[in-house]
Amino acid sequence: MGDKNAQLHKEECRRLVMGYLAARQVLAFRVEAIRRGLVREEAAEFTDAEIVSALEFLKGLGFADSAPDALGSTLSWQATSAGVLAHERGQA
Repeated sequence: MGDKNAQLHKEECRRLVMGYLAARQVLAFRVEAIRRGLVREEAAEFTDAEIVSALEFLKGLGFADSAPDALGSTLSWQATSAGVLAHERGQA
């Protein structure tokens, strides 16, 4: 994949992950559940690593946050209020 296509692929992953979380804003999801949800919605197929990268990027912007499972260290991800608002405004 060329540099431009790779960048477009990353940006599409970010947008779709943000949309997935924003549409389900009261819930938190593990990476695997996000991947399966995107495939189920026929949005696109991304690897877990690509989704984690998108989530970390969104977290850096304040659009998503993560919390470990109460009985372990597996992270679940959720859209923040800022992320939902940005998505609704077409900014994320």
